[in-house]
Parts: sequence; structure tokens; C-alpha cells
Amino acid sequence: MLKMRIISRLAFTGMLAAACAAPSVAQTVPNTPDAVKRPSVARIVEDVPGPSQRMTRDLIRVSATKTPSGFRVPRYVSLKYSLSNGRTGPSADHPVKWQYKRRGLPMIVVAETETWRKVRDANGDETWMKRRLLDGTRMVLVRSEIAIRAKPRSDAAKRAVAAKGALLELGICNPRGWCRVIDKNRNINGYALRSMLWGAEVL
Repeated sequence: MLKMRIISRLAFTGMLAAACAAPSVAQTVPNTPDAVKRPSVARIVEDVPGPSQRMTRDLIRVSATKTPSGFRVPRYVSLKYSLSNGRTGPSADHPVKWQYKRRGLPMIVVAETETWRKVRDANGDETWMKRRLLDGTRMVLVRSEIAIRAKPRSDAAKRAVAAKGALLELGICNPRGWCRVIDKNRNINGYALRSMLWGAEVL
């Protein structure tokens, strides 16, 4: 999962990249007049949480009749664009906390206003995003390499393998823990275990 943390040059003294499961790689800004105006950027590559790591236990549940959107909270959404800014608060005046650079990445809406949504990502980080940046399409993040099978059982024929960190569209999950998934990039559909898909949990 790729995220970029924006750090203002005015706050140069506090310029430390957040540490996470994988090491961070800093991008340097060239010494040109145009580059001086831009913030320095630290790129952080984070691991996908395993099945035992849950980010949903402390969520406060609000019914659809009591939310500005008319949808219940919490709920899963996905990023609509390949570049999305997550801010520290619900306005454009708040600084950018994270930059997400992957379209379709699943998120959990944990709070909302009329035009802003507070979202939680797979690593548990929370930011505020404009509602137009989010999509209702259910996507999932593959926790570790899995087989996509022709039928919802472990002995069914293997149609494909999805790598750790792959994004799949989520269909219906059955009571036995199998979910229908679609890999649109390869035009493949089949079934995978819910426990291996971040974003498939019942909220």
C-alpha cells in the first residue's frame, strides 16, 4: 500500500517520515526555483495487515437515518482517483496528512459531515476526505498471495493467483466465508476466502 506524507517546508524542524512495517524511501526535491515552492515528500511503503490484525473493533455505529449521507457509519468505500489527499480535518484549510496514490483502495468511513468523510485505511490511519474522492464500489485488498477458485471451496479448480496487495472488486460473500471477487485488470472472476481480503469484513 503506497501512501505519501506531505511535510511543509515551513515545519522543517519536524521533518521525520512516519515509520511502518516496511522501510521508507525519501524523495529529494531538486534545487530549482520551481521546486522550492513545493513541499518535501517522504514516500512510505506499508505492509498489508494480516488476518489477525483488525482495524474495526472500536468503530462507533450510526444508523443511516442519522447520517448526512443517508448511509450507515461505519461502511466501506473505495478511492475514486489515483491521487487523493487525506487531510487532518474536514476543510481545505487543514493540511494534507496523507496522499494516497492508488485508485480503488478500500477505506472505512468512520464519521462524516455534509461534504467530508473521515476515513480509516488498512493500516489504521485516519484522515478527512471530500466525499467526491470516494466511491461506493466495494473493493478488497489481498492480505497475502491467494488462489482465486472457480467455486467457493478449497478443492475447486484454481483460476488465477492474486498477489499480496492486489486490489479486487468484491461480490457477495456466503456464510462459509467465501467471497466472489473480480480482477478487472485480467478479466478474471472467482472465489476467495473472506479472511484473506481486507475490506470484506462485516462492519
